[in-house]
Amino acid sequence: MSWWLKARTAHGLAAACALTVVLGILLGDAELPIPVLTGQAGVFLAGHLLTVLPAVVLMYGQERTDHRIESTAARPVNRWNASMGAVAALAVVAATALIYLVSGSSMAIVSGRNIAAYIGIAMILAAFIGPRVSAVLTTLLPIGLANTGWAPSGAPKIWAWLLHDANSGIALASAAFALVAGFSALWRRRSPLQWRVLN
Repeated sequence: MSWWLKARTAHGLAAACALTVVLGILLGDAELPIPVLTGQAGVFLAGHLLTVLPAVVLMYGQERTDHRIESTAARPVNRWNASMGAVAALAVVAATALIYLVSGSSMAIVSGRNIAAYIGIAMILAAFIGPRVSAVLTTLLPIGLANTGWAPSGAPKIWAWLLHDANSGIALASAAFALVAGFSALWRRRSPLQWRVLN
């Protein structure tokens, strides 16, 4: 198990989660200028983009091993991968909820919610197309939402969960759904995928 954690860069994932939460809170309401393709430009925060980092690190850890060897393993590697993502996401949610209770910072809620959602989305994609491509597509997701997720009024569209503020029930439900779906998709894979075409 210690070898598996080292191969998956568990320490790197923990550091990425901690760094992302701290920077997200410190940056607070710092805005990023993003060109908008539809609607009127709204507020796109640095924390909206920064919170994708833990999902990318998670996918990096899953990609760096030899999938051909792992596909012959008796151990449930994909279940371990799914569990690692879920534990990281839930640990971040618990930590950010505690930070919110202590400090009242709404960015703590946004950071925890977005990290959990990105991890869930990355795991969904990894279950079908592999972690390398999943990391790329997950990184592009916030840019896509920032470009197309605004209504003419400048408010975020209902499906653009990332752009919603901290008290949005829709965004919270979307993040929870993404995490559960990602965990389930990766957990149900009986053996690691062979991404010969994509690699």
